[in-house]
Amino acid sequence: MIYISCRNKFFAAIIFVILFTGEAIARDVYVRISGGSMFAVSITQGNISMTDAEGRLANLGASAVISVSGNRGIIAGNSFPLPLRLNGPGLMKFNGRTYHGSFLITQRGGLLNVVDVEQYLCGVLPAEVGASWHMQALRAQAICARTYVLKQSMNRSDKGYDVVDTDADQVYKGAGVETAKTNQAVQSTAYGKEIAYTYFHSDSGGHTANIKDVWGQSIPYLTGVPEVVNYKSPVSSWSAKISASKIQSAVKKITGADIGTITEIQVSDVDEGGRAVNMTFIGTKGTKTARASQFRTTVDPRTLKSTMFTPSGGAFSVNNTTTPSGLVSRQKQTTTNGLTFDEEQGIAKMTAEGVFTTTELIDMLSNPAKKKAYYQTGLSRRSRDAAPLTTQQKPKPKMNKYGYSIEKSGNDFVFYGRGWGHGVGMCQWGAMAMAEQGYTAEKILEHYYPGTSIRKFK
Repeated sequence: MIYISCRNKFFAAIIFVILFTGEAIARDVYVRISGGSMFAVSITQGNISMTDAEGRLANLGASAVISVSGNRGIIAGNSFPLPLRLNGPGLMKFNGRTYHGSFLITQRGGLLNVVDVEQYLCGVLPAEVGASWHMQALRAQAICARTYVLKQSMNRSDKGYDVVDTDADQVYKGAGVETAKTNQAVQSTAYGKEIAYTYFHSDSGGHTANIKDVWGQSIPYLTGVPEVVNYKSPVSSWSAKISASKIQSAVKKITGADIGTITEIQVSDVDEGGRAVNMTFIGTKGTKTARASQFRTTVDPRTLKSTMFTPSGGAFSVNNTTTPSGLVSRQKQTTTNGLTFDEEQGIAKMTAEGVFTTTELIDMLSNPAKKKAYYQTGLSRRSRDAAPLTTQQKPKPKMNKYGYSIEKSGNDFVFYGRGWGHGVGMCQWGAMAMAEQGYTAEKILEHYYPGTSIRKFK
C-alpha cells in the first residue's frame, strides 16, 4: 500500500502529517456532487432503500425526486428528518452519471456520494488525466490524488463533506468513466496511513511554485522545483485579454480599496522560476500591491490560466544533460505503442522544440498507436526546416522600478503566460513527460515533493 510521507519525523508528527498505528483500513470519502436543494436520483438495478436520521427505512422504488426544506427531506409529499442515506443493489445514478457506494443528503452539504477511497480514485484518474497516459504517470497521479483526498478529509469537518467533484478539488465523474488501465494504476498503489499534502496542477510552465508564495504557508516539501524534461502541452503558451474595469473590481475585492481606473499593472516580484509573486496596480486614485495568485483566482482562473507570465512569450526549455537517476532501464521499458526508448525520447525532444501542433499533441495522447507515424512526421519536418518551429517572440516589456509592466491595449490589459494552475506540487504534464522518458512513479513524486518518501505497507 503506497502513500506519500515526510522524512522528517518531528515535522511530520507535529505539523502536517498525521501518524496512525496498525494496518491501513477501508476509508470512505464524502464527495459533494450537488449543492442544490432538489435531487432526482435513481438506481441501475433493484430499488433504492432510504434510511432517515431516526433510523426509519423506506423503499423508494427505482427512482425518486427528493427536495430539502430546512432540516427535512420531502419525498412524494412525505417528510423525513435529514440526513437521508440512499443505497441499493445497483449503482446509484444522478445527473446522468453512475456512482459506487451510497448517496447521502444533508442540510449543509447537499447531495454527497459516500464511496470507498479506492473506488473514488477510479472515478478521478480518467477525469483528471485519461487512460492514454503512461502507466507510471497514472500511478503517480493515483498516489497524489489519494493523498490529497485523505489530507483534505482531515480539514473539512466544518463543511460536512471531504471534497467536491470539480477541479476546485479534483475532478471526479463516478463509475461511468472507469477504465481497466486507470483502475490498475489505483490498485497498484493502494494506500497506507501517513499523509502529506499533495497538491497538483496541469502545467507548471517550466517551474513549480513555492506554496508560501501562492497561499502564504510554508511546507518544506512544497517548494518550487524546475521541470527536468522538456514537454509541450495545449497551454504551454497562452494569452488573455482582461478589461481594466474587471481588474479594478478584482483589486477592490482583494484590498478593499477603490484605486480608480487602472492605468498600469506591474509585476513587482517573481520567484526563482520566473512566476509572478506580487503585482502592483496603479490607478487614477491610488496604488495597491496584491499577491499574484490571489489576483488570478479573483479575476478568473480559467482566463488567467497561471501566474507564470511571459512578457516575451515562448515555451520553456530544460537544460538537463545529466543522466536521470530515476530512469527505468531500457531493458525493462515496454513499448506498447511500437516506439523504441530512443524514439520516445525523440518525440519528447521534438515536442519541446514545437515541432508538433497542439492538435497533433492531443491526438498522440488520445491515440498512442499513432506516435510512430508522428515520429516520422517530426523527423521530416526537422530535415525540411532550417530550425524547429518556435513561438514568435514578442517585444520585450517596458521595465520599471518594480520589474515589468503588463501590456496595455486600449481599455484592456493583455497577459501572456505559460502553463495552467496554481503551480504547487506535481505538474501533470511534467509527470507525463518524465514517465515517457523512463522515470518511475516513485521518482516522479520524489522530484515534485522533495523531502518525502513513498512507503509500502502490507
